[in-house]
Amino acid sequence: MKTKFIYFAFSCLFAASMSCVAVAQEDDKDQEQQITVHRPENEDPSLKNVLLLGDDVMFAYEQELVGLIGDKANCTFISMPQGASPDWDAFSEEYIQGLGWDVIHFSYGRELMLHVDADGHPVEEANDGMPLGDKAEVWGIYESLIKTLGESDAFLIGCTTTPVRGNMSGYAGDVDWTYGSRFKQLLGPNGVKINDLADYTRTRRNEMVRQNSNLPTDIGEQLMAEQVANNILEAFNEGQNPDRPRILIVGDSIVGGYYGATRNLFGGSAAVYSGGTTYNDPNPNWKKIVDQYIKKGGDRGWDVIQFNWGLHAVKYVDENNKGSEPGKPGAHIQFTPEEYVENLEAFVNELKRTGATLVFATTTPIPKGSPGSIRYLDLEEYNGPAKAIMGKHGILVNDLYSFAMPRLEEIQIKDNVHFHAQGSEELAKQNYSVLAPLLD
Repeated sequence: MKTKFIYFAFSCLFAASMSCVAVAQEDDKDQEQQITVHRPENEDPSLKNVLLLGDDVMFAYEQELVGLIGDKANCTFISMPQGASPDWDAFSEEYIQGLGWDVIHFSYGRELMLHVDADGHPVEEANDGMPLGDKAEVWGIYESLIKTLGESDAFLIGCTTTPVRGNMSGYAGDVDWTYGSRFKQLLGPNGVKINDLADYTRTRRNEMVRQNSNLPTDIGEQLMAEQVANNILEAFNEGQNPDRPRILIVGDSIVGGYYGATRNLFGGSAAVYSGGTTYNDPNPNWKKIVDQYIKKGGDRGWDVIQFNWGLHAVKYVDENNKGSEPGKPGAHIQFTPEEYVENLEAFVNELKRTGATLVFATTTPIPKGSPGSIRYLDLEEYNGPAKAIMGKHGILVNDLYSFAMPRLEEIQIKDNVHFHAQGSEELAKQNYSVLAPLLD
């Protein structure tokens, strides 16, 4: 039986403005619901079939995602049923079982976090009502959903619900964390791969999420789509030739941008995976971080690990270690050059435990107009000492900074540290030119 994969994400709002096929259903309370279905216009039978189950957030990044993996998979987007008593068996029979999905990726919970009054109507202020489902009910709904999806032949990826920025009508401030944590606790024991999109977004919330909303900004749509695409592409690696060389590329959201294009360049010659480093920790536990890489590598381990840590080391934080901006009270760069060198040395020493060939990628440029917590500065104060450390340890350097700098206007989003799709492809080519010879 061939392995299949499923991507699903759930919440309470739907992109009604998008063209779709709507199928009316009734729940057990005879309330009509709308299931929104977006199917590929021209399905290619030679490609894998990916099902994405989600909400308005998913539909917001749909086009970005199709642009990233539309040539690798037939992507179908379906909204999840609303209400506190979803009939997962009926939903599965209609949209999942026996339909030949190769991927289903899922996150569920946003609508269950909505506070309602005694009659079940949404309230403006969370304190004026109670969650649509109490915790015991929600945990049971989660378990039933995972069990139902587990009966398919698909490889499952569970995606955590992205957070609200600011105050959103009908939602309590801590509900994202409480429900999301429980959801993750249920995924691992059931053998479901986790895409922690909530954690990824939370560290970049001001940039990725609209104020007083859970919907993504324009750059948020791009970054979320990249994370979802990367998880799906990693799923495609499973079940293929286990003897292929294995490459792990770790870093920040810049890696999220160029991972897919780098993987594509290797084609079937290597299995390429991605991962993170540390985003907001003033005292990174490098041993714990590298232990996660080792666990992800399994018995086979890694042949090559390309790593970077830089942009989040030079961001501005306040005295409580929360993202800040220059000039605000207590704002300072999180790690001085001296602290950066000390931590990077510790990171390198832990990475040596993996037994992989190590490659350090220099931190890519920060443009002068960059807003928010990551502001322009001369990265030579960080990249220079970093390259010296690598020289001492005999580690190859992939100088992405020097590669990007002379062509920055062509490949980087204006006034932003991230790169547009073509720019990420150029960075991927640079990666390939450095990493491919290591596999010979």
